[in-house]
Amino acid sequence: MDLLSYRSLIHFTLYFSLAGGLLGVVTTFGWFVLPVWARKFSGGASSDSGSVPPFLNAASRFLAISCGVAFFINLAAQISRYIEVKHWPAQTMYEVIPFGTTTAFLSVVVLYFVLGLNRAKGVARAFGDLFIALIMLGCASTLSYVLRLDPSGKALPPALQSYWFSTHISAYMFGYFTLFIATLAAWLHFCFKFWRGILQKTLYPVSGRTKLAILLFALIPVPFGSQGVMLGPGVLFLSFLVSLLSLRGENKMAWFDSWEEGSDRFTWLIFVVGFPFLTAGLIQGSLWAHESWAFYWGWDSKEVSALISWLFYLVYLHLRYVAGWRGEKGMWILLFGGLSIYITFQLFGDLPASQTSLHRYTDMDSVPAERLMTE
Repeated sequence: MDLLSYRSLIHFTLYFSLAGGLLGVVTTFGWFVLPVWARKFSGGASSDSGSVPPFLNAASRFLAISCGVAFFINLAAQISRYIEVKHWPAQTMYEVIPFGTTTAFLSVVVLYFVLGLNRAKGVARAFGDLFIALIMLGCASTLSYVLRLDPSGKALPPALQSYWFSTHISAYMFGYFTLFIATLAAWLHFCFKFWRGILQKTLYPVSGRTKLAILLFALIPVPFGSQGVMLGPGVLFLSFLVSLLSLRGENKMAWFDSWEEGSDRFTWLIFVVGFPFLTAGLIQGSLWAHESWAFYWGWDSKEVSALISWLFYLVYLHLRYVAGWRGEKGMWILLFGGLSIYITFQLFGDLPASQTSLHRYTDMDSVPAERLMTE
């Protein structure tokens, strides 16, 4: 197998992403476990992040670097595929999904500095490591799914032979995967809130309705496959383990207080990075449609689905500034906005309405009745 082929580079990205994700899980637990051990061996004296071994700080920094390396390997895969098929590699899901993980790695590198994760220390650093680890593990799981798809390349249909093809897809992929990351950030907040309400229920009670809503959301993604299981029950279980470790510390889960205060800004900044790209993708799609078919909007089923996803985030923006929604109210919208994007991007091809849609990635030999296009 050619080491520089598209498929080989996807394998390398998967392995590197998986290793980085596992490293992030280890460093996350390290930030909670090692200070407890340091305090125990020092005779019960108070211990802070300064007592943490230097190798843990180095491993935490390497985690962010590994995400950057995964980006470059994934980017090399896109270049290799471009050479193989001789057009922008975004025609089928076999090509589009790895392009999306490339933008996800890039988004993490950008957010690492935008969110100030590079300056975090102690337990705050642990949360940052967990956040990056989950994204890398999610990308590894996604690429594992990609390698089971049809790898054959196909000629680009006339409808896709446009300069809008590359910019439209690029904007949507960066917007989609960045907003997936916003969904993960909001979901982590609710997971830790759920376990704190159970493990420290007398000090920090959480209403039964909120607990039920969190449990239901954990189950909603399960039918979506391995990625859904990882996002829903997987993240909830991992946050449970982290919460248990927190209880062994001197301040229990008091670190969640500062996160709860900053989570609104944290998720908002991710939204600020991703939403303009989602909007740009929608606008470019309309301009492309007008250039090709002389109308901006045809009410195609994929167009409607993409519009619904965009409206979720428009509602979030509107309620934040007009109704003053902050904190958990807005984060619930981000959760369901992420689900809407997943349906639009990944599940749409399995829906009956997609069979005659202008927008399809897969089954390229079967041209829809209207026309063939991708998004």
